[in-house]
Amino acid sequence: MILPANRQQPSSGNDDDRPTARLSVDYRKARIVTGDGDEQNKPDDGNGWDGFDWESLSDGTTRGDQSDPDGASDEDEAASAGEWVSQGGVLHWEEPEGTPDDIASDLRREAQSPWASETLTLPLGAPDALRVRGVRAWLARQRMLENEAMGMLLLERRQQSAHEDDDTAQRRTQAAGETHPLDIALAEHQAALAEYESLLAALDEVGMHNGPGRVLVEYHFSLGDRIATLATAPEAPDDFAETQLFTTIERTQTPAPVTPLSRAEWDGRAGAVLQARRRVERMTAPEEEE
Repeated sequence: MILPANRQQPSSGNDDDRPTARLSVDYRKARIVTGDGDEQNKPDDGNGWDGFDWESLSDGTTRGDQSDPDGASDEDEAASAGEWVSQGGVLHWEEPEGTPDDIASDLRREAQSPWASETLTLPLGAPDALRVRGVRAWLARQRMLENEAMGMLLLERRQQSAHEDDDTAQRRTQAAGETHPLDIALAEHQAALAEYESLLAALDEVGMHNGPGRVLVEYHFSLGDRIATLATAPEAPDDFAETQLFTTIERTQTPAPVTPLSRAEWDGRAGAVLQARRRVERMTAPEEEE
């Protein structure tokens, strides 16, 4: 079942700067090819003796077999990445030989795999279970990125505290209603981290009670319910429910004031849920017609 596309364009603000493997599909061979796939061909000078490797006589190997990993062949790289295989018109994914059967359960590895890439594109006819995997791996990666961001902010705060003298620290703590920008940023990332944890648990819960073909449909409904809950918070913009759910929702009446910290926490939670919904819609959207 295909979900309706979101009217908003996916945000790329949380993209990791580190390079990630790119998945591209060769429909003629129905397999994923990693890397650039170019082969390095050296010209032959016609002198076989000049190019003969005398060291290969000692152990039966050539100098090329002893090269570093960067010199590995394209065939070995493709084998290590797995491939799409079509049998009887049914497309399925085959992991490389020796891969554990429960590879998808390793969230740390999944978070660093191509399945978590923002640019992951699945071929037409990809199984529903692999579409779920693309969402789950992405959630794991976002959780990892939020955790890394928190670590950087905590390090920055410790470095700033170490350079502050006692008078500066006292004036900052005595300032009425002052909130340090690092504390605000930390609160937002901490809230986003907690939300991604909750979203991962919710996806696993939906998967326990539904078949692969219904998991992302039911999960999309649950994300809509979560967005509706966030829309009732006093920190939510007035038009949040209308722009995200195309409806109006009664706001929560509470005497608690909206503070910079509470606003940052709401932003972190709302941003995580909205991006998760975009990921689900990307994994379930039909391919564009050529």
